[in-house]
Amino acid sequence: MNREEILAKSQQENQGQDIADLEVSKNGMRIGWLVVICLLAIVTVVDALVFERMNSEVFFAVTAATSIIFFYKYAKLRKRHELLVAIIDAVAAVGFLITWILQLVG
Repeated sequence: MNREEILAKSQQENQGQDIADLEVSKNGMRIGWLVVICLLAIVTVVDALVFERMNSEVFFAVTAATSIIFFYKYAKLRKRHELLVAIIDAVAAVGFLITWILQLVG
């Protein structure tokens, strides 16, 4: 493949998208996720100290989100590790959901 063919293939794959813009968006989402996780950890600790209960709904939301991320990664990459993590997170999410429902009705 010569230089022109590689350039043409790259342009066809990117379909007019700005690579720098995509990278900035990805990094912004990573930073946003990190901030959300840190804030949820703080909220969970404060909630446990003030209300003396486990904040199951936060753990449910985080583990459900991470399971979706890892299922997506598995679908794209077909790596068993991604599937294993996705299944573990999904099982944890179901457990936290059940705990949260029991807290609501109990």
